[in-house]
Amino acid sequence: MRAHRLAFVLAVLGLGVSPVAQSWGKFGHLTVCDLAYRNLTPDARVALQTLMRSHSGGILVKGKGNVPDRTYTSFNVGCLEEDEVPRKHPSDHFINIDRSTTAIHEACPNGTECILAGIQRDFGILKDAGRTDEERVFSLMSLGHWIGDIHQPLHISFADDRGGNWIKVQMQARCGTSGYRPDSLHAVWDNCLLEARMFERVRQRVDFKTTWGRRTITYRAVDTLLANTSLAEEKSFLGADARAWADESYQVTLQPDVKYCVKEGSECHYSTTQPTLDSQDNQRTQPINAAYLTAFGAVAEDRVRRAGFRLADLINQALDPNYAGPVADAPQRE
Repeated sequence: MRAHRLAFVLAVLGLGVSPVAQSWGKFGHLTVCDLAYRNLTPDARVALQTLMRSHSGGILVKGKGNVPDRTYTSFNVGCLEEDEVPRKHPSDHFINIDRSTTAIHEACPNGTECILAGIQRDFGILKDAGRTDEERVFSLMSLGHWIGDIHQPLHISFADDRGGNWIKVQMQARCGTSGYRPDSLHAVWDNCLLEARMFERVRQRVDFKTTWGRRTITYRAVDTLLANTSLAEEKSFLGADARAWADESYQVTLQPDVKYCVKEGSECHYSTTQPTLDSQDNQRTQPINAAYLTAFGAVAEDRVRRAGFRLADLINQALDPNYAGPVADAPQRE
């Protein structure tokens, strides 16, 4: 789930805020960042490992509030850092859009902080060799998280329903054999869609059931994403900026079959009776069936795939001065 700029106001008013969960789910973010890592150039990979001190015990990241200090040696695990509570950049996990908005045109709407600002800031820090290793590593891990978040459609959405966190769901199908049970539409998109499709394919492999550990599920998912993406298709994902990626997500958010909002003229209302959600007590309930999980499981998988290749491109730009775009004999294609 997303953290929100309105959290303080809601606390003062005595209104509850849903607990924070990991956007795209833990395995979704690990998949994005592992896919990116496997698409780094040799020079970018060496630079990343040097920054993270991967071969000498790792690098310390200072905690905040009740979060303890942590040492990281692995980039993909580090991509979960920004979902620790309290979050270091709570406004950078999403974009809140007005319900009359039809496309993402601005850097951050209404001059607010948002995920686009986080991407710009942390990409700049990662590129800056004058910054400390600690600063650059934290920005590296944050950038990995932001690129995952911007590709999750309900992170580009409306504030009053907390991006679908305040749309209840009635599940008529299971999230594969994962055991995950979403309680909101946002949670369906964060976890259930990937669990029902991309990760379920891995779970059904005999070798996964008998020889692999739990986290290996993301590595095997990345194997499939790489095998099913041609170099030409990978190149087609690149070239646009983060605003365009946000708009891709937002256009998914607005699709009627997503069941996130109801189109009324130029606006996308919370429901047929409520233009906006005025209270948690008035939440609507959305049935989710197997057909929904099948159709949008494919969409979620594609969003994760695009995120991984685009993240690799950004990291290569930041860490490899000779990078000129993906090539057919890159390390991940060996």
